[in-house]
Amino acid sequence: MIRLGLTIGGVFSNDTYSMIKFLLICTVLAMATGCTYNNTQDLYGGVTAPCDTSAVTFSQDISEILTQNCVICHNDNDPIAGVNLEGHSNASAWAVLNTFMNRVELPLGDPLLMPPSGPLSLCDQSKLRAWISEGAPNN
Repeated sequence: MIRLGLTIGGVFSNDTYSMIKFLLICTVLAMATGCTYNNTQDLYGGVTAPCDTSAVTFSQDISEILTQNCVICHNDNDPIAGVNLEGHSNASAWAVLNTFMNRVELPLGDPLLMPPSGPLSLCDQSKLRAWISEGAPNN
């Protein structure tokens, strides 16, 4: 049984003082452990260097994006749906068509999204847009 009495003169008894001290410590601990900083990028990854689209080149940027995400299906040997993205001449011919970026920028779950494995990173999409807006040069 907990005794919560006051002593004469308004000063807390030892039992009351101990209880207040205990509650204060519990409150401070609850506040300290309950406060978190939940930044999803820090917690789950995805924190990357800023995306530089100021000097996108086919040889260093676009070719790598296409090789890693597109050329496995859209190549010289077996261009699925008649789309060949292997090499600059093929890739640039398709890139200038609006359908190229339209398919890349579709929402997740859309059956026409390319690549079908999931959307390109926002940085890769930005690099493709920058390259296309420059006329898809062979640089």
